[in-house]
Amino acid sequence: MNETPALDPALQAADRSRILAGWPLLLAVATWAIGLPLLPGLVPTPITGTAAATLVGFAVLCALAAGVVLLRMPADPVTRPFVGLAATVGTLLALAPLDRAPDAHALTSFALIAPWRYALTPLVVHFALEVGWPHRRQRWAGWIIGWYATELGLLLAVAAGLVMGEASLVDAVDGTFRTMIIEPIGAIAALGCAFMALNTPVRGRVLRQSLVWTIAAVALGFVPLLLAEFIPAFNHRFDGAVTPARLALAALPLLSLVAVISLPFRDAAARDLLAHKLAAGLLEGTDLSSGLRHIASSLHEAFSTRGVAVRIAEPETVVTIGEVAAQALTGPFATEFEGGVEHQELVVPIGRSGNPLGEVRLEARYVGAFGPTERDWLAAFLQPIGAVLRTRRREIAGDLRNIALGSRLSDTLEELATSARQLPIAPAEDGMAVPPPVDAREVLAQMSDGVTGIARHGEGLATTANEARERARGASDSMARGLDALTALSNEVSRLARFGEEIAASNDTVSGVAFRTNLVANNAALEATRAGAAGRTFGVLAEEVRRLADTTAATSVAIGERTAALAAEVAGVGTTLESTRQALSAAIREAEAGEAAAQRLNEAAVELEDTARSLRPVISEANVVAKRRTARDHHLTSTLERFLDERAALSRTLALHRDAMERLAKTLSTLTPSA
Repeated sequence: MNETPALDPALQAADRSRILAGWPLLLAVATWAIGLPLLPGLVPTPITGTAAATLVGFAVLCALAAGVVLLRMPADPVTRPFVGLAATVGTLLALAPLDRAPDAHALTSFALIAPWRYALTPLVVHFALEVGWPHRRQRWAGWIIGWYATELGLLLAVAAGLVMGEASLVDAVDGTFRTMIIEPIGAIAALGCAFMALNTPVRGRVLRQSLVWTIAAVALGFVPLLLAEFIPAFNHRFDGAVTPARLALAALPLLSLVAVISLPFRDAAARDLLAHKLAAGLLEGTDLSSGLRHIASSLHEAFSTRGVAVRIAEPETVVTIGEVAAQALTGPFATEFEGGVEHQELVVPIGRSGNPLGEVRLEARYVGAFGPTERDWLAAFLQPIGAVLRTRRREIAGDLRNIALGSRLSDTLEELATSARQLPIAPAEDGMAVPPPVDAREVLAQMSDGVTGIARHGEGLATTANEARERARGASDSMARGLDALTALSNEVSRLARFGEEIAASNDTVSGVAFRTNLVANNAALEATRAGAAGRTFGVLAEEVRRLADTTAATSVAIGERTAALAAEVAGVGTTLESTRQALSAAIREAEAGEAAAQRLNEAAVELEDTARSLRPVISEANVVAKRRTARDHHLTSTLERFLDERAALSRTLALHRDAMERLAKTLSTLTPSA
């Protein structure tokens, strides 16, 4: 029976983040499902089919924008205010006919639309603060929570006034305090936060693109809604519910989507691609310092820092880019995340916490540059690099062990050569001669010690070969897991490409709606011309609708261009992921080849040990012969023929020993690893 595989904890956390951040969108869809069927009975003036299709089309586009952000960055802090903003704008568009001055007879309309109208202003300010000042979240979080609480109090006050029939209270809170004070202050606060961040020298350079799109979103989407209270042309209703200010509200989430996509340190796919590319270069390269310098240069460019330092322990290496304090390059490595001078410095360990392989130190150009987003981005960026450094450290340790083993084998070969030179040379003549006084037992004892040393080193060589094979197998398994992670990342990139195609199709629908709106405005202008002076005011409104349709079409073109650029980036990410996958596959093949070489080294060690053991009986036999020769030397009364036969036998035996020792020395010289 097949067991269901457990889900990845990271994927489970991402799903939980999507649920927590996406509840406003689900609530908005539920409100649409309740409010749209009730519109004919709650609205005194019915709206045309074209106007209803336009409003619902823009609302669906806002929901799609929220879905894009939920898919790409579910756990990012900017996701929650953006999803709430998109859900609020979508509801205000879909149920636009219900958004009018509250009265005692429209309590149902107020309950459906008022919570979204009151939530719009704090959401705009919250989104602007998350884009421009996320590193100061602790300072403005209480202020924005207080703003939400204030809006909730105003909503409850208006609801109580409606229930009790206090028209003066409703007019004071909803018609004066919210419209004339709260919402203008919110627009000024949102634009002021974005402009202040844009004018900050270093922060403005990092967030320039996102801040410009945020300013455009607030100015084109939110400000017209406020001007409608003072300029009647912006608030003139035609088709029962459609106003220029209401249609302009759609630009708020659409342009904010471009601002969110432009935020740095948010794109996890691009981050992982860069990290795996640098890790592959570090694994394949021979110069460790050069690979670390590429990593430091990439971080220096990504964070626009004043200086970057990368330190590793084995082998001890330090690489710096820019200006880094000298005292920061000494001392123990950081075991956890560290930040100093109000987050102007960021120190992240490489590898496991508590036992790091090294550390990366970033020096910012301004106070408060590093927050949780930058810290988490850097920690995820260093994960594949830490795995590669751990592999390189094991390789260096293996090379050192091989060098030590080669040194021991070289010493053994020198001992064997010395023992072979001490063997006596066979006589050249056949006549009787007295052999030189040689103690063969001492020579054979030295030979026996050498063979014992060979057997001992052979056992150590087999153990080292087994350890090298196990480590090569572990490196191959780690790279295989990395290859599986790259395959999953490639599937996620393919899903993003398909989602980009759906966004492009929805954008085409919006372009068609804008075109039909333009045609309606042109027809209205013709009718106003035919009506003469009586239709002059209607002609002005038709001209404003035409301008709004042109603005919507231009925004749709900008979104289409951004979506096309995003699709091109996703395609590039897919290509680079494929090349990285091929590089990891080649590295796996190399690791398997190393494992095979370790297996051959193990077999050679076993053969060496067997050869050394086979020599022991021969040496024992030679020792017996040497004892016999000593006995014959002490008994010179034996016949000369017997003495010569014994000497000839001893000479042949020693010649065989010499040949065996020379063959053994040649075999060991071929097995000695190079330093």
